[in-house]
Amino acid sequence: MARTQVLKTINLKLLTVAATFLVILLHTAAIPFSYFHLAWSVSVMYEVLGRTAFPLFLLIAGYASLNKNESLLSTLRVRVLNLVIPLIVWSVIYLVYNEYVNENKAPISILALLSTPAYPHLWFIYTMILLYLVTPLLNTFIQNGSRQRVNYTLTVWFVLASFYMLLDNVKINLLEGHHIPTPSNIDMVVYLSGFYILGGVIRRFKVNPKVTISTIVFILSAILTAVMTYSLSISTFSPNKVFLFYSAPTLVVVSLAGFFMLLNARFSYSQWVLNLIRTLSRLSLGIFFVHIMVLETLLRELSINFEGYNSTLTIPLVSVACFIISAAIVWLLRQVPWLRRIT
Repeated sequence: MARTQVLKTINLKLLTVAATFLVILLHTAAIPFSYFHLAWSVSVMYEVLGRTAFPLFLLIAGYASLNKNESLLSTLRVRVLNLVIPLIVWSVIYLVYNEYVNENKAPISILALLSTPAYPHLWFIYTMILLYLVTPLLNTFIQNGSRQRVNYTLTVWFVLASFYMLLDNVKINLLEGHHIPTPSNIDMVVYLSGFYILGGVIRRFKVNPKVTISTIVFILSAILTAVMTYSLSISTFSPNKVFLFYSAPTLVVVSLAGFFMLLNARFSYSQWVLNLIRTLSRLSLGIFFVHIMVLETLLRELSINFEGYNSTLTIPLVSVACFIISAAIVWLLRQVPWLRRIT
């Protein structure tokens, strides 16, 4: 039992590294996904895989943070402040970057930053902060709630935040012909909270499906999501994200299956691989913050074209290059003691 727990702890770190890479893959694939071209179908598959990144982060966070006897003060000091301080610093960095590198001269409102991120990818940090603020309440519920009550809560979340949300998006986008509105930070917390709660529930009730089954479900549900997205986009004459919202039903299945697939895997790690996973896991927050600047610089300087079927290789290769450069930058920043707090 002890060895199994140690292996799961290592696998959680591997999941963190995988989710960090998938964020980069998502942002790389988003460019060729945004318009039709010869190899557009390739970008669809990478887009689907990348879309699991944020649900995976939430499942990992819930697994690690919930079902713990942690004081309110400890939660606020350790979890919330560890995100608020980096968010403030990186928001300033991205405001400067946006003005002087992207030459965006739009006026800056400090009050607007309370609800609107300085750069698009930072929305997820707002969501995590809000979830950590309610973690003491969720902890009490998960530790003391019966299996029946927990299952009921998750069922309600899935029906409202996943299935109903999908139907609402179909109505707005396909029937009424409008763009799907961008959710507010509070909306995103509601839509994605189920993943966070699921992480804690999986740990408390020791939910451990077989790796083989998880792998098969992951592959089939990822292919299904890609096929539905491709078919809908072709029929509507433009790339369509109705099936790609983070809590969309098939993406819930893909994300959960991917989480179980790696969490319960019986990998045999050599010592250097263990050290690499632990190091990259520690760098993951910093990589998340810095990777957009690295990715945009790579794309700007290299003028990479994703429109041919060579994008099957170029999309992941650019993502790997961005991941490695971002990790190196964050590792160097962490050598300066006072910069560790923001990476």
